[in-house]
Amino acid sequence: MKKVTYISGGVGGAKFAKGLNKIKNIDLTILVNTGDDEHIHGVFLSPDIDTVIYNLAGIEGKFGWGVRNDKFTVNEQLRKFYDMDFKIGDADLATNLYRSQMINQGETLTEVTKNIKNKFEINCEIIPMSDDRVSTKLITKTNKRLNFQEYFVEKKGKPRIKNIIYEGSRVAKVNQNTIKQIKSSDIVIIGPSNPLLSIGPILSLSKLKKELMSHKNVTIISPFIGKDAIKGPSKKNFEDMGFSPDIEGIKKYYKNIGKKYIVHIGDSDKKINTIEENILFKKINDSKSLARKILNLSLIHI
Repeated sequence: MKKVTYISGGVGGAKFAKGLNKIKNIDLTILVNTGDDEHIHGVFLSPDIDTVIYNLAGIEGKFGWGVRNDKFTVNEQLRKFYDMDFKIGDADLATNLYRSQMINQGETLTEVTKNIKNKFEINCEIIPMSDDRVSTKLITKTNKRLNFQEYFVEKKGKPRIKNIIYEGSRVAKVNQNTIKQIKSSDIVIIGPSNPLLSIGPILSLSKLKKELMSHKNVTIISPFIGKDAIKGPSKKNFEDMGFSPDIEGIKKYYKNIGKKYIVHIGDSDKKINTIEENILFKKINDSKSLARKILNLSLIHI
């Protein structure tokens, strides 16, 4: 059985994970961004981990995050006490209350994540990038310092940015089992996530990035179609940080990591090892089909 490591963050990453996990006869581990993690009203939230779990469990909300048909009774009650833009459903809150309690009792984020994914009967492994806190901070062009939730939820991704800091990344430790997992993988796939906000925190961990740079079979799925983002503020973020929102910018950002690049139909570049495929996932069969093609292209016949 071939070993596959998939690096994910955000809704785009979770959508591909959903199709990838449908492929049989692979040993799949999903390494997830935790740069968005935050304490809100005393509850520890890990949005990207939950988004992957809910997608793999088939209960994701209509926008790809949260729980489908969730109620917001607690959220509405909280508005009586707080001026808040953040919205979390009751079922989603239950997951995060359990996580918070287990961490307060001394479990690591890795241990709690395994417990949660097992409760949802997910058969692949899901691991956080680190058990230590790494917090994505965005410095706007007006010199405001925003955490991810402030930028994405409160400000709706509108402010222009001049810098991104992955706070805590210099001291955060990477689980040794994660390094072993990457070393032993037949292929590593980096999902069509926002490179700066969803994959950047993972790459800010120097040991992990070094391991990816030395791996001989890393395939990267572009988050762009033409020069537009598939979803979210990826295009604006990339331009703000000096990268072009296309395969050239992706190649520059993932310098010395990517060996193959999957781009949308019509977006190939003869100077770069690109493969054209449909990367717009309208249904699960789209992401499953792409996953199968990537694995076959990497000589993992399934």
